[in-house]
Formats: sequence, C-alpha cells, structure tokens
Amino acid sequence: MGVAVDYPPGSLTEIEIDDDVLLLANVDGKLYAVSAWCSHQGTSLALGRFTPPVVTCWAHLWRFDVRTGKPLWPALAQIAPGYALRTHPVRVEDGRVFVSRLPGRPLVDQS
Repeated sequence: MGVAVDYPPGSLTEIEIDDDVLLLANVDGKLYAVSAWCSHQGTSLALGRFTPPVVTCWAHLWRFDVRTGKPLWPALAQIAPGYALRTHPVRVEDGRVFVSRLPGRPLVDQS
C-alpha cells in the first residue's frame, strides 16, 4: 500500500486493492480502512469531509466512524441493518502499510 508516513494523522486517502476501492484513514496515528462508497446512495466518501474519526458524505451528509464503519447519522441508520461500511484490517510493519483484501474487524496493534 505504501509507507505509513504517506498517511499522516487526519488524512483520508482513496486506495485501490485489486478491483475494490477503499478509504485509508489516519485517526490519531492509527490507520483504518473502510469501503469508499456511502451505504446510503453509493456516492464516493472520498469527496466528503473528514473530521477524525468521522467521514461525512458530501451528498446527503450521512456520517460514519471510520474506526468501526458504523453509521452515526441519521439515527435510523444506526438501528437499520446493512448501513455499516465494510472495514478491512490494517497493519503496519517496518513502516509499511498492509491492508487486507478481506473485510473484517479493524486490528488494534499497529506497532
């Protein structure tokens, strides 16, 4: 994926893994990867606003926590199934960033 210094705290970067487009977000020095498309209408979250840890979709202002993929707004999305963003585990080894192709829970240790 690159090196960790390419993704400074507060950054939100669109990346591609095979045919999948993800967002790589740095929240307080930890990297998280989520699907790049808003689960509401499928618009690009990379065009939205990022105020760590929240990405806001530019189209309808839906908000998601990039650490968990969970929707924060609107309230209905928090209880309706299927609106969470897919998360992908990220690990950093010797300064290099690795993002799993398979969705799953975010990893905690990024030493």
